[in-house]
Amino acid sequence: MNYNEQFKELFLQMKREVAAIASASSNRLVTVQESYILVSRYCEQVVAATKFESAEQEVEFFKKIRPGFEAELIYFEELYYILSSLPERRRAAIRFLYKQYLPVRIYCRRYQLLFEYWSLGRSEFDLDLFVHSQSNKILLLTRPLPSGDVNATPAGKAFARFRAHNELHGFLEKEISRLKNREEKGSYSIQWTATKAALVELAYALKATGAINNGNASIRDIATHLERMFNQDLTQFYRTFQEIRIRKNSRTTFLDRMKVKLERWMDNTDLNSRGED
Repeated sequence: MNYNEQFKELFLQMKREVAAIASASSNRLVTVQESYILVSRYCEQVVAATKFESAEQEVEFFKKIRPGFEAELIYFEELYYILSSLPERRRAAIRFLYKQYLPVRIYCRRYQLLFEYWSLGRSEFDLDLFVHSQSNKILLLTRPLPSGDVNATPAGKAFARFRAHNELHGFLEKEISRLKNREEKGSYSIQWTATKAALVELAYALKATGAINNGNASIRDIATHLERMFNQDLTQFYRTFQEIRIRKNSRTTFLDRMKVKLERWMDNTDLNSRGED
């Protein structure tokens, strides 16, 4: 098995155990605490190779593998602070939650060039940012980052925090909406009956093709719209996308199935002018 493949399997295993913890308790604080402890144990297993087989393998480890685990750790750490500090009174809680956006915005602004590099999925400076011998270069950074440990690069640690903040942003939006009682409820004539992963796959496809607002809509805007349209909880859409990216077979199973079904529908339309099976 490829060196990095073992960590992808480990990540999926960790996610399954985190999900099991969430389903076993209704106490959110207890769930987050146990999840943090679990993830920290997994992080200890994600150790950089003494010597990588190639620069590409090293980049993947420091850019995607290690930051993926660290992002989960940061997310649960921040979430524990928020939940344990949340005021009991509704209005005070809403004000407190709004204030939690500020540290996220400040961090992204401080490392704006690197944040844009991460957001746009760029790769032209990967060898400078994610090969350990080159990682001390202050490239795309507004100020030096802590060097961290031998299992990470400064840019990799920033990527981990960007990912964690993205998840945290989703949580804050959902929690504020819940407290404001603005969640749309009731019956819907159209229901999404496929999996949430399929809806996330569709959201990213719409973003990738630039089909919404001439490509100017953010993935968060698209996910939020689909969430409201189909009454689905897509708060963790970014986390779901990471799971989709490391699927063993096709990473676009829903879109692949859509294509086959649509072509069959078109064939039937040619035959009976109705497009029905």
